[in-house]
Amino acid sequence: MTWPEFHHEAMATTFALVIADHPTDYARQAAAAAFRELDRLESELSRYVESSDIARANRLAPGETMAIGDDALQCLLIAADVSLATHRAFDAAYASVRAPDQPADAPLFTLDPASHTLTSHAARLHLDLGAVGKGYALDRMAAQLAEWSVTTACLQSGGSTALALAPPSGHSGWPVGLGEDATHRLLSLSQVALSGSGIAVQGAHLIDPRTGAPAPRTTRAWALAPTAALSDALSTAFFVLPEADIAAFCAAHPAIGAASALSGTQLAAYGALRPHL
Repeated sequence: MTWPEFHHEAMATTFALVIADHPTDYARQAAAAAFRELDRLESELSRYVESSDIARANRLAPGETMAIGDDALQCLLIAADVSLATHRAFDAAYASVRAPDQPADAPLFTLDPASHTLTSHAARLHLDLGAVGKGYALDRMAAQLAEWSVTTACLQSGGSTALALAPPSGHSGWPVGLGEDATHRLLSLSQVALSGSGIAVQGAHLIDPRTGAPAPRTTRAWALAPTAALSDALSTAFFVLPEADIAAFCAAHPAIGAASALSGTQLAAYGALRPHL
Protein backbone atom coordinates (compact mmCIF):
# COMPACT_ATOMS: atom_id res chain seq x y z
CA MET A 1 0.00 0.00 0.00
CA THR A 2 1.17 3.53 -0.77
CA TRP A 3 0.64 6.17 1.90
CA PRO A 4 0.55 9.93 1.26
CA GLU A 5 3.95 11.62 1.40
CA PHE A 6 4.54 15.34 1.93
CA HIS A 7 7.70 17.44 1.45
CA HIS A 8 8.94 20.78 2.69
CA GLU A 9 12.19 22.71 2.26
CA ALA A 10 13.76 24.02 5.48
CA MET A 11 17.11 24.09 7.27
CA ALA A 12 18.89 23.76 3.90
CA THR A 13 17.39 20.34 3.19
CA THR A 14 14.16 18.56 2.28
CA PHE A 15 11.95 17.21 5.05
CA ALA A 16 9.51 14.41 4.25
CA LEU A 17 6.48 13.03 6.10
CA VAL A 18 4.71 9.77 5.34
CA ILE A 19 1.42 9.41 7.19
CA ALA A 20 -0.55 6.15 7.34
CA ASP A 21 -4.03 5.15 8.51
CA HIS A 22 -5.63 8.56 7.86
CA PRO A 23 -7.55 10.05 4.93
CA THR A 24 -5.24 11.94 2.58
CA ASP A 25 -6.90 15.33 3.14
CA TYR A 26 -6.60 14.99 6.91
CA ALA A 27 -3.00 13.78 6.59
CA ARG A 28 -2.23 16.84 4.43
CA GLN A 29 -3.60 19.20 7.09
CA ALA A 30 -1.61 17.47 9.84
CA ALA A 31 1.55 17.62 7.71
CA ALA A 32 0.99 21.34 7.08
CA ALA A 33 0.80 21.92 10.85
CA ALA A 34 4.03 19.97 11.34
CA PHE A 35 5.76 21.99 8.63
CA ARG A 36 4.62 25.25 10.24
CA GLU A 37 6.32 24.05 13.41
CA LEU A 38 9.43 23.28 11.36
CA ASP A 39 9.52 26.80 9.93
CA ARG A 40 9.12 28.25 13.41
CA LEU A 41 12.01 26.16 14.69
CA GLU A 42 14.24 27.24 11.81
CA SER A 43 13.63 30.86 12.80
CA GLU A 44 14.77 30.05 16.35
CA LEU A 45 17.67 27.66 15.75
CA SER A 46 19.38 28.55 12.47
CA ARG A 47 22.62 30.49 12.76
CA TYR A 48 21.85 31.91 9.30
CA VAL A 49 18.70 33.72 10.52
CA GLU A 50 19.97 36.94 12.09
CA SER A 51 17.09 37.18 14.57
CA SER A 52 17.36 33.57 15.79
CA ASP A 53 18.50 32.73 19.30
CA ILE A 54 21.60 31.00 17.94
CA ALA A 55 22.62 33.89 15.67
CA ARG A 56 22.14 36.35 18.53
CA ALA A 57 24.17 34.14 20.86
CA ASN A 58 26.99 34.10 18.33
CA ARG A 59 27.14 37.89 18.54
CA LEU A 60 27.65 37.96 22.32
CA ALA A 61 30.74 39.59 23.75
CA PRO A 62 32.79 37.52 26.23
CA GLY A 63 30.95 37.35 29.55
CA GLU A 64 27.70 38.67 28.08
CA THR A 65 24.39 36.94 28.90
CA MET A 66 21.14 36.74 26.95
CA ALA A 67 17.73 35.15 27.35
CA ILE A 68 16.91 32.29 24.96
CA GLY A 69 13.69 30.50 24.11
CA ASP A 70 12.76 27.01 25.24
CA ASP A 71 13.61 25.33 21.92
CA ALA A 72 17.13 26.77 21.77
CA LEU A 73 17.61 25.87 25.43
CA GLN A 74 16.42 22.28 25.01
CA CYS A 75 18.46 21.76 21.85
CA LEU A 76 21.62 23.12 23.49
CA LEU A 77 21.04 20.98 26.59
CA ILE A 78 20.80 17.87 24.40
CA ALA A 79 23.99 18.92 22.60
CA ALA A 80 25.75 19.49 25.92
CA ASP A 81 24.67 16.07 27.23
CA VAL A 82 25.99 14.33 24.11
CA SER A 83 29.22 16.31 24.28
CA LEU A 84 29.74 15.19 27.88
CA ALA A 85 28.81 11.55 27.20
CA THR A 86 31.13 11.28 24.19
CA HIS A 87 34.04 13.14 25.80
CA ARG A 88 33.55 16.00 23.33
CA ALA A 89 33.48 13.93 20.15
CA PHE A 90 30.40 16.09 19.54
CA ASP A 91 30.48 19.80 20.33
CA ALA A 92 28.02 22.39 18.99
CA ALA A 93 30.55 25.13 19.84
CA TYR A 94 33.66 23.49 18.35
CA ALA A 95 34.32 26.37 15.92
CA SER A 96 34.36 29.01 18.66
CA VAL A 97 37.51 31.04 19.38
CA ARG A 98 38.88 30.77 22.90
CA ALA A 99 40.32 33.73 24.77
CA PRO A 100 44.15 33.58 24.95
CA ASP A 101 44.10 32.87 28.70
CA GLN A 102 41.15 30.44 28.60
CA PRO A 103 42.01 26.84 29.60
CA ALA A 104 41.42 24.22 26.90
CA ASP A 105 38.87 22.40 29.07
CA ALA A 106 36.94 25.50 30.14
CA PRO A 107 33.34 25.75 28.82
CA LEU A 108 32.83 28.09 25.87
CA PHE A 109 29.34 28.92 27.09
CA THR A 110 27.08 28.08 30.00
CA LEU A 111 23.32 27.64 30.28
CA ASP A 112 21.00 28.45 33.17
CA PRO A 113 17.81 26.46 32.56
CA ALA A 114 16.01 28.12 35.46
CA SER A 115 16.37 31.60 33.98
CA HIS A 116 16.51 30.50 30.30
CA THR A 117 19.81 32.32 29.79
CA LEU A 118 23.05 31.65 27.95
CA THR A 119 26.40 33.21 28.82
CA SER A 120 29.32 33.33 26.42
CA HIS A 121 32.82 32.61 27.72
CA ALA A 122 34.52 32.62 24.31
CA ALA A 123 36.42 35.38 22.57
CA ARG A 124 34.06 34.61 19.69
CA LEU A 125 31.23 32.16 20.28
CA HIS A 126 30.22 30.08 17.26
CA LEU A 127 27.27 27.78 17.94
CA ASP A 128 26.16 25.50 15.10
CA LEU A 129 23.19 23.17 15.64
CA GLY A 130 23.43 21.64 12.17
CA ALA A 131 24.21 18.20 13.62
CA VAL A 132 21.36 18.16 16.15
CA GLY A 133 18.81 20.78 15.10
CA LYS A 134 17.25 18.79 12.25
CA GLY A 135 16.75 15.81 14.55
CA TYR A 136 15.26 18.07 17.22
CA ALA A 137 12.91 19.49 14.58
CA LEU A 138 11.73 15.97 13.69
CA ASP A 139 10.95 15.27 17.36
CA ARG A 140 8.95 18.50 17.64
CA MET A 141 7.14 17.79 14.37
CA ALA A 142 6.16 14.37 15.71
CA ALA A 143 4.75 16.07 18.80
CA GLN A 144 2.74 18.37 16.52
CA LEU A 145 1.38 15.37 14.59
CA ALA A 146 0.34 13.80 17.91
CA GLU A 147 -1.82 16.85 18.57
CA TRP A 148 -3.67 15.88 15.39
CA SER A 149 -3.93 12.28 16.69
CA VAL A 150 -1.46 11.17 14.01
CA THR A 151 0.84 8.55 15.53
CA THR A 152 1.46 6.25 12.54
CA ALA A 153 4.04 8.19 10.56
CA CYS A 154 7.65 8.25 9.43
CA LEU A 155 9.52 11.57 9.31
CA GLN A 156 12.81 12.24 7.50
CA SER A 157 15.23 15.13 7.15
CA GLY A 158 17.27 15.12 3.98
CA GLY A 159 17.84 11.39 4.00
CA SER A 160 20.21 11.70 6.98
CA THR A 161 17.72 11.11 9.83
CA ALA A 162 14.53 9.07 9.97
CA LEU A 163 12.12 9.10 12.89
CA ALA A 164 9.84 6.07 12.76
CA LEU A 165 6.70 6.42 14.87
CA ALA A 166 4.12 3.65 15.30
CA PRO A 167 3.92 1.46 12.19
CA PRO A 168 0.90 1.34 9.88
CA SER A 169 -1.83 -1.15 10.66
CA GLY A 170 -0.73 -4.66 9.77
CA HIS A 171 2.96 -3.79 9.67
CA SER A 172 5.72 -4.41 12.22
CA GLY A 173 7.69 -1.27 11.37
CA TRP A 174 8.59 1.38 8.82
CA PRO A 175 11.14 0.49 6.11
CA VAL A 176 14.28 2.60 6.63
CA GLY A 177 17.48 2.12 4.67
CA LEU A 178 20.98 1.83 6.11
CA GLY A 179 24.24 1.32 4.23
CA GLU A 180 25.17 1.85 0.62
CA ASP A 181 25.64 -0.38 -2.42
CA ALA A 182 26.79 -3.82 -1.23
CA THR A 183 26.24 -2.92 2.44
CA HIS A 184 22.68 -1.63 1.98
CA ARG A 185 20.08 -3.02 4.38
CA LEU A 186 16.37 -2.26 4.70
CA LEU A 187 15.44 -2.13 8.37
CA SER A 188 11.96 -2.32 9.91
CA LEU A 189 11.82 0.38 12.60
CA SER A 190 9.17 1.53 15.08
CA GLN A 191 9.32 4.19 17.81
CA VAL A 192 12.98 4.91 17.20
CA ALA A 193 15.23 7.20 15.16
CA LEU A 194 18.13 6.37 12.85
CA SER A 195 20.71 8.91 11.63
CA GLY A 196 23.73 8.65 9.36
CA SER A 197 26.80 10.86 8.99
CA GLY A 198 29.35 10.85 6.19
CA ILE A 199 31.35 12.94 3.76
CA ALA A 200 29.98 11.78 0.40
CA VAL A 201 27.77 14.86 -0.09
CA GLN A 202 29.65 17.73 1.55
CA GLY A 203 33.20 16.39 1.53
CA ALA A 204 35.46 16.35 4.60
CA HIS A 205 33.32 18.77 6.58
CA LEU A 206 33.05 16.82 9.84
CA ILE A 207 35.60 18.10 12.33
CA ASP A 208 36.91 16.30 15.39
CA PRO A 209 36.21 18.94 18.07
CA ARG A 210 39.08 17.62 20.19
CA THR A 211 41.73 18.25 17.54
CA GLY A 212 40.20 20.82 15.20
CA ALA A 213 41.15 18.60 12.24
CA PRO A 214 38.83 16.72 9.85
CA ALA A 215 37.76 13.34 11.21
CA PRO A 216 39.92 10.54 9.74
CA ARG A 217 36.96 8.29 8.90
CA THR A 218 35.99 8.14 5.23
CA THR A 219 33.02 5.75 5.48
CA ARG A 220 29.58 6.44 6.94
CA ALA A 221 28.48 5.91 10.54
CA TRP A 222 24.94 5.52 11.87
CA ALA A 223 23.27 5.90 15.26
CA LEU A 224 20.00 4.43 16.53
CA ALA A 225 18.40 6.25 19.46
CA PRO A 226 15.01 6.87 21.11
CA THR A 227 14.81 10.43 19.74
CA ALA A 228 15.85 12.01 16.46
CA ALA A 229 17.83 14.78 18.18
CA LEU A 230 19.90 12.18 20.01
CA SER A 231 20.48 9.98 16.96
CA ASP A 232 21.41 13.05 14.89
CA ALA A 233 24.07 14.19 17.37
CA LEU A 234 25.37 10.68 18.08
CA SER A 235 25.85 9.80 14.43
CA THR A 236 28.20 12.79 14.17
CA ALA A 237 30.05 11.70 17.30
CA PHE A 238 30.32 8.12 16.01
CA PHE A 239 31.81 9.38 12.75
CA VAL A 240 34.58 10.96 14.83
CA LEU A 241 35.13 8.10 17.29
CA PRO A 242 37.17 4.94 16.63
CA GLU A 243 35.34 1.62 16.48
CA ALA A 244 36.38 0.53 19.99
CA ASP A 245 34.95 3.70 21.52
CA ILE A 246 31.67 3.32 19.59
CA ALA A 247 31.34 -0.25 20.86
CA ALA A 248 32.06 0.84 24.43
CA PHE A 249 29.53 3.67 24.25
CA CYS A 250 26.77 1.35 23.05
CA ALA A 251 27.64 -1.22 25.71
CA ALA A 252 27.25 1.48 28.37
CA HIS A 253 23.99 2.83 26.89
CA PRO A 254 21.62 -0.09 26.08
CA ALA A 255 19.06 2.08 24.25
CA ILE A 256 21.70 3.22 21.73
CA GLY A 257 22.82 1.37 18.63
CA ALA A 258 25.50 2.10 16.05
CA ALA A 259 26.77 0.86 12.73
CA SER A 260 29.73 1.78 10.58
CA ALA A 261 30.90 0.83 7.13
CA LEU A 262 34.26 -0.87 7.55
CA SER A 263 34.59 -1.23 3.78
CA GLY A 264 32.45 -1.22 0.68
CA THR A 265 31.16 -4.68 1.56
CA GLN A 266 31.29 -4.93 5.36
CA LEU A 267 29.22 -3.34 8.13
CA ALA A 268 29.97 -3.39 11.85
CA ALA A 269 26.98 -3.13 14.22
CA TYR A 270 26.88 -2.36 17.93
CA GLY A 271 24.35 -2.26 20.76
CA ALA A 272 20.67 -1.85 19.99
CA LEU A 273 21.28 -1.84 16.23
CA ARG A 274 22.76 -5.34 16.08
CA PRO A 275 19.39 -7.17 16.12
CA HIS A 276 18.33 -5.19 13.05
CA LEU A 277 21.33 -6.20 10.92
